[in-house]
Amino acid sequence: MDCTGQSKMDVRKKIWIMKEFKIRDSPLITRFKNSDDWKTLYNVFVMMFIAMLTYTACDDFMLGGSSYLGFRLIWLGFDKPHFVILVWSTSNVLACVNYMCFMIWARIRTSLKPTGTKLWDTLWISLLIVYYFGFLYGLQVIGNLLSFSMCSGAVLFIEQVRLLMKQHSFIRTNAPRVLAFEKHSNDDSLQIPNFGKFLYFLFAPTMIYQDDYPRTSHIRWKFVLYNFGEIFATMWLVSLVGQKFLFLSFRGLCLRKFALGEIITPVFTHVVVGFFILLSTFYTILHASQNAFAEMLRFGDRMFYKEWWHSKSLSEFYRTWNVLVHEWLYMFIFRDVYETFVLKNETAAKFTVFVVSAVVHEWVLFNIFRFFLPVHLVLFLLTGAVFAVINLLDVRWGNLLVLYSLALGFCIQVHLFTIEFFARLNCPVSENVTGLEFYVPRFITCNCINL
Repeated sequence: MDCTGQSKMDVRKKIWIMKEFKIRDSPLITRFKNSDDWKTLYNVFVMMFIAMLTYTACDDFMLGGSSYLGFRLIWLGFDKPHFVILVWSTSNVLACVNYMCFMIWARIRTSLKPTGTKLWDTLWISLLIVYYFGFLYGLQVIGNLLSFSMCSGAVLFIEQVRLLMKQHSFIRTNAPRVLAFEKHSNDDSLQIPNFGKFLYFLFAPTMIYQDDYPRTSHIRWKFVLYNFGEIFATMWLVSLVGQKFLFLSFRGLCLRKFALGEIITPVFTHVVVGFFILLSTFYTILHASQNAFAEMLRFGDRMFYKEWWHSKSLSEFYRTWNVLVHEWLYMFIFRDVYETFVLKNETAAKFTVFVVSAVVHEWVLFNIFRFFLPVHLVLFLLTGAVFAVINLLDVRWGNLLVLYSLALGFCIQVHLFTIEFFARLNCPVSENVTGLEFYVPRFITCNCINL
């Protein structure tokens, strides 16, 4: 990757250019600093927040005599914070234990004879794979036992996936150093990053490990507080929007039969709402959160995303929407699959990346909602992957098509998950659901829609 984060490779020479970190702001920060138009756009969103807050307060008070101002959904969504912190802390301890195990493997390997290293490496790789799957399975079991609400579950499961990606990045980057080490060379000491470097990487807003990163000179605590304020305000605004445009539309599902038009029509009438929630999710997770933690850690490279809103094809969107994850997928999935498993078939390597990404997203959604509804898997893997690979949307009006497809696709997902949520809430069945009943949507099995 070059200094702009763009993936490049020389297929003929098999040279993969690594990312170059440097001090730079996030695109939106740069826009807000240099453009009055973008400052005005920011004020438009602030105005929308004030308008939604006023509308919710008046509507709730006139209808029910009181108003929760959207806080009820936030309060119900973020339950059991003490257990979330406990599980998160335990996972970080396990990550540190994994670092120590890596150190043990490296030190012992340097002392073994060449004939014994193959068996030692095989044992280590086997244990590492068991750890990866055991980590995810154990988290899923804990999630089922504690029955976290959606927001708490989202924070926990997304964070744990991030943590596992970090560990793999560290190991995958440093294992070649160990494998290339020659005991009787001129430099007889094995250079492995110390625990402090690993710990910093564990919390730094990047998925690509290197020993040192460009750092800012000081921490701007006002900037940190401002970003955390934006996180809270954006979550509050999404709560208000969800309460008025989604929950009120479908909360009576299965208590009475809905006409098919009552299900389909809101998908298209709420496309703007869906796109607004998508923008809010992006701003919270990829802008405000990452900038807040980058500032606290004095992490200089703030290129967490690029100007994805200019994308003329879905493949361009996938490269620019979430640079952090894209870089990790490129370095540790695409590159390894391309070089090792598919005999340098770039299309097969790209499709493998989509499969891995789609499956992980589906696993996270499954554990957040505690039901199986593979709408994201279908939309992301089939339509998104096909369009991205063949660049079908790379046409004159590509940007418009990309933006509308994102809005419509996200709106479909939000509506279907909301429908299934209320179907399971209003049409409960026995807790020991097994077999096909678990995988078939409840709004179908409970006959909640008049087809």
